[in-house]
Amino acid sequence: MSNTKIADSSVDAATTYSILTSILIALALTAGGHFAYQQGYLDPLIEKVGVLVFKAKAVAEAKEMQAKGMKAGEDFVGSQLKGNEQADEVKQGLGSIGGLKKDL
Repeated sequence: MSNTKIADSSVDAATTYSILTSILIALALTAGGHFAYQQGYLDPLIEKVGVLVFKAKAVAEAKEMQAKGMKAGEDFVGSQLKGNEQADEVKQGLGSIGGLKKDL
């Protein structure tokens, strides 16, 4: 009976240490991410992700227009698609996503 209590307490201690370690790692990553964002180190990543998302949106808009029977270059121009305009705004640091970037 005493062996069971020893095994249970060591499992509880291991679980507690594991949880505490996970919490400390999460806090360190959060603090590091916040510092990197504040210093502007994440700007290239924010820009790339924003451009990627809006370019994908532009492709979806083009496919939607093509499904309606419109032709690229005749009925619509790729640069006039909302997604491409938003991607350009991100590159220039404008708009909702572009505004997330910090000025260095």
